[in-house]
Amino acid sequence: MYQFNHKKNGQQMAAWIRSPFPRTTARHLLGGAVLVCALLNGLASPVKAATPRPPILIAHVAPVAGRFALHAEADRRGAEMAIDEFNARGGVLGREIVLVSRDPSMDEMQARRVAEELITRNRVSFLVGAIASGVAASMSAVAQKYGVIFINTNSSAPSESVENAHRTKFVFDSNGANINRALLKYALANRKSKRVLLLTEDNNFGHSNAQAMKPYIAEYGGTVVGEVVAPERLSNPEAVLRQVAAIPADVVAVSISGDNQIKLFSQVDPEVLEKQFWIVGEVDWEELYPAPGTPRPLFGTTWAWNLQTPGTAEFVERYRKRYGHTRLDYPGDVTHAAYLATQALLDAVEKAGTTDSHAVIAGLEQYRATARERMQDDDAIMDPLSHHLQQSIYIARWRPDPRHPERGIEIVGRVTPAQARYGPEQTTQLEPLADTPHYVP
Repeated sequence: MYQFNHKKNGQQMAAWIRSPFPRTTARHLLGGAVLVCALLNGLASPVKAATPRPPILIAHVAPVAGRFALHAEADRRGAEMAIDEFNARGGVLGREIVLVSRDPSMDEMQARRVAEELITRNRVSFLVGAIASGVAASMSAVAQKYGVIFINTNSSAPSESVENAHRTKFVFDSNGANINRALLKYALANRKSKRVLLLTEDNNFGHSNAQAMKPYIAEYGGTVVGEVVAPERLSNPEAVLRQVAAIPADVVAVSISGDNQIKLFSQVDPEVLEKQFWIVGEVDWEELYPAPGTPRPLFGTTWAWNLQTPGTAEFVERYRKRYGHTRLDYPGDVTHAAYLATQALLDAVEKAGTTDSHAVIAGLEQYRATARERMQDDDAIMDPLSHHLQQSIYIARWRPDPRHPERGIEIVGRVTPAQARYGPEQTTQLEPLADTPHYVP
């Protein structure tokens, strides 16, 4: 290492100062020499390494076993794609983003314990995921208790943005009420007889959607003639379908999700779907792709890989480059929602310049995205009252093609955010921000 000779260079410096240079020049030379001395002294000292900033930990929570296993994988992929894009350009606020995965199971008490542990023991920065609405409700209550932001990427019970809404929770999926509002209007429009039978899954998702449909049925001149409740663990739908067949109805409104939906429609006679008007509030790609030979009635979704919207083809290409060799080799609405929801969260952190929950909440409440940014046909807006994203809804049908499942989905219509809005969200009561704990991970 080069060592600066203070004695020798001090003598030289004194000679320079006594020389006939103008005083200003001497001062400049002296200042420059002092600066060089300081720099060289610094080089002679041990260099202190900058302390690395801790990563931003995002916990992805979704049931990895059971009827939502494929949904959980698709959801995680969307979050993963968004995080990798941020990390490729240096992370957020100079911090790497690390995704950790936890299985909350379908047990709501277990989900509550998992959320508590992630926050108090692992000190995660944010929670994303859920899939199952009951899991989302229990975990988000814990998140609110600590002031931790919970991004509900994909669960579609209307209750998520009304009675189970929280200041720290933001819901990025559409719900059955959004979709059924459009489907019921279409189904009942030109029918003299407007008898509606509700086919409801026995859980938060099913009952919340059934309850939300009743005012719309009445508004469009229909009458609820009965309700068949299917068990949440639907091993064999034969008994359920016999109950449905025993009740005369013109429209059957289905609120059944995940693998239960696959089991149900695998045993529905296609001729029944021709004679009766069946509708399904929401069908995810993960309920279609694994069962390409199973028919479906008219349904709703928020996105499809073959939409002719800006950005869709590029997103599909990025997905297929990474996951094209896997079972789910095309992306669907679940991956799309998780990707954009995680992106919105990280954008909010970046714009706030902090991970402080209050600042990030304020940013997310102002979330606006153009149709191009969303790969949809309408701009999307976060409702500040309910924390539920208002976005495009697409009406679709399924043309089974076992050889090419990706070709089966066909978009036949669109509903704007204003047309799909769920009325009760205007009365949602969130906790005041002042009563919500600060959380700064």
